[in-house]
Amino acid sequence: MSKSIKNSSLYLFQIGVSGVLMLVLMPIISKYLLPNALGMFVLAQIYTSIIVGIANLGMLAGYERNFFIFEKSSGESAKLISSAVLFVAFNLLVLLALVYLFQLEISSLIFTSEIPSNLLLVVLIGASTSSLSQYYLTFLKNSSMAQSYIKYMIVNSIIYFMVAMLLMTSADLGSMSLAYAWASSNTVLLVSLFFTLKKGLPVGFDMRMFKQMLKISLPLTPRVFFGFLNTQFDKILLGMIGSSSLVGVYHVGQTFALTIFQFMTGLGRVFQPEIYRKLFAKAHINDANEISRYLLPFFYISIFMALLVVMFSREFVSIFLSNEYQDATLIIIILSIYYVSMFFGKVTGAQLIYAKKTHITTLLMFLGIAINIGLNIPFIINWGIVGAAWATTISGVIMTIVGYVVAQRYVKITWKWSSIVAIYGLFLMAVIFSIVDYNSTMQLYISLISKFIVILAYVIVGYMADIISIRKIMELLSR
Repeated sequence: MSKSIKNSSLYLFQIGVSGVLMLVLMPIISKYLLPNALGMFVLAQIYTSIIVGIANLGMLAGYERNFFIFEKSSGESAKLISSAVLFVAFNLLVLLALVYLFQLEISSLIFTSEIPSNLLLVVLIGASTSSLSQYYLTFLKNSSMAQSYIKYMIVNSIIYFMVAMLLMTSADLGSMSLAYAWASSNTVLLVSLFFTLKKGLPVGFDMRMFKQMLKISLPLTPRVFFGFLNTQFDKILLGMIGSSSLVGVYHVGQTFALTIFQFMTGLGRVFQPEIYRKLFAKAHINDANEISRYLLPFFYISIFMALLVVMFSREFVSIFLSNEYQDATLIIIILSIYYVSMFFGKVTGAQLIYAKKTHITTLLMFLGIAINIGLNIPFIINWGIVGAAWATTISGVIMTIVGYVVAQRYVKITWKWSSIVAIYGLFLMAVIFSIVDYNSTMQLYISLISKFIVILAYVIVGYMADIISIRKIMELLSR
């Protein structure tokens, strides 16, 4: 197995471990925290992440881009990361001081209900330390130190899980339980990374390097800001138009549905670099079906993961979550459509970057924001969290289609649409069945038998289309 495949497998393992811990934590959260308390914490995370992102001024992108210029010189590499970290750390300290002095006034402006007095400050500490940790984690990732990267990320997830569980079960702290867990786990991560790497990365500041990074990062700041805002806009509007309780329920459903995208991201660390290799090798010109043949198994596996999430979301929610969170089932089912569509987004993004049309991705992002806002406001007003889920899904699917059409104009990839339609068609059948099942009084054994029939049909389609087989799996692993 090649080093890149091995590292990608390790990253997928880390995503799996972190995802499982979060899924295990969700039933505990639903038992000890009401949706209102969870919603407060989620909104605090969103707002602090936005201002922390602004305080970074896109410096992470500038650092990652210039990392490869100085990677062969340990001294220069150390100056590069230190220059970025010291600048961002200064900005975040100023930000923390301002929030400490005016947290009551700020909280009253952005929250519609009263929140714990220190919630915003503690969550901001967590967001700040997490932000600074990203520079050291990027260093590990770009240095091909996948095992170290994964070790730190898994330990971070375990600390968050244990502290959150301990505080929720032994202390009546409400949303502050998650805030303290978030701040403590990310602070431990930052301190551990700093002291482990300080010998090889001594602290220093280089104004020339800093200016070089700033030239790259400043133009990206609006894109980073609006991109994050777009992904969180449904929850922000729910908090403004509805309540933090709605945000709490919606967040639980989104967390489960998000496992689809996280799984896809792990696979993406395998297929995205290969897309670039094939594009630069003109594989899409020499053999029109080359890229499609390569991507089809990844698409099939991604949809299979989504199929399982959709088909068994009702059982999981009803068994493990309290009554206050039962509406999360429908959110999971609806948002799964959105996250499945994002597979094509990973491919179209590579097409546009290869074609040196990155400015188009910015224009598409702003179009997506406009559609997202335009749909979310009336949908939330009329249908609450279900409306938010449908608005996010519809806008996401529209932008996937638009992105595909635009990307195909510059770099044409011939897809095997007969197989894709069969795979996606079965998935949509599973979605429709799950919605009907959720809203009906279908007997449990009939529901379960029907679901297993759909899964069996999906497997059969994969074999009939020669997408999966023992031979295909072995070929995939041997790349």
